Amino acid sequence: MNKYLMTFNQLWLIGASCLLVLNTAYAEVLKDPTQPPAAFYNQAHSTDGGGSFDGPVLQSVILGANHHAAIINGEKVMLGKKYDGATLIRINEREAVLRNPDNTLKVLTMGYAIQKKILPANGQASFAKKGSHPK
Repeated sequence: MNKYLMTFNQLWLIGASCLLVLNTAYAEVLKDPTQPPAAFYNQAHSTDGGGSFDGPVLQSVILGANHHAAIINGEKVMLGKKYDGATLIRINEREAVLRNPDNTLKVLTMGYAIQKKILPANGQASFAKKGSHPK
């Protein structure tokens, strides 16, 4: 009986090991759901008119009270810092300007519109009733 118990324990251990190996071998690589599609990284306009794109792509701008930065091809570049050898010299809501080492400028614009909603200075939204105050 002890002989069969030892065999059962060995088989159980081998089976469990196989399941663990198979589970990790077939694990799916998950993509970041917040990551833009691959084509978004390559939206700089090409000269051939086809579907191929080249160059850096401005994805977003950050205009904070203490710092200004641009997201270029997924990389955060602070104002005055370098991206791929070029220096980020100017940023506004829609574009970023890079100065290349040969002093030529490359203006990157966002390919989509951003809508800004400006709230009143007192902080009350337009949907608040007259006479009511936020608590």
